[in-house]
Amino acid sequence: MKEIEIEEIKRLAGLSALEFDDEELEKFKGEFTSILNFIEEISKANVDGIELEYPTHDFDDLRDDEAVEGLSQEEVLANSPSTKKGSFCVPKMMEE
Repeated sequence: MKEIEIEEIKRLAGLSALEFDDEELEKFKGEFTSILNFIEEISKANVDGIELEYPTHDFDDLRDDEAVEGLSQEEVLANSPSTKKGSFCVPKMMEE
């Protein structure tokens, strides 16, 4: 049986810019542990000889890709809390 540690949940929450109290962390620990154990169980399934079929789509039914009137760059950026050189500015979310 696999079990995720509270510190790992805190690290994942930090990467997602989320904060949880101790009660929520314990709840997530149980839920994540259940998910990990479920994945471990299904990974044991014997799938030898099983062929997977993937649905295909008739791409002829799709509309043509055409440019349409839209918002100007200024209109799109008008409500942004932070912009720079015509782009949205967002907080850095990745660890280095």
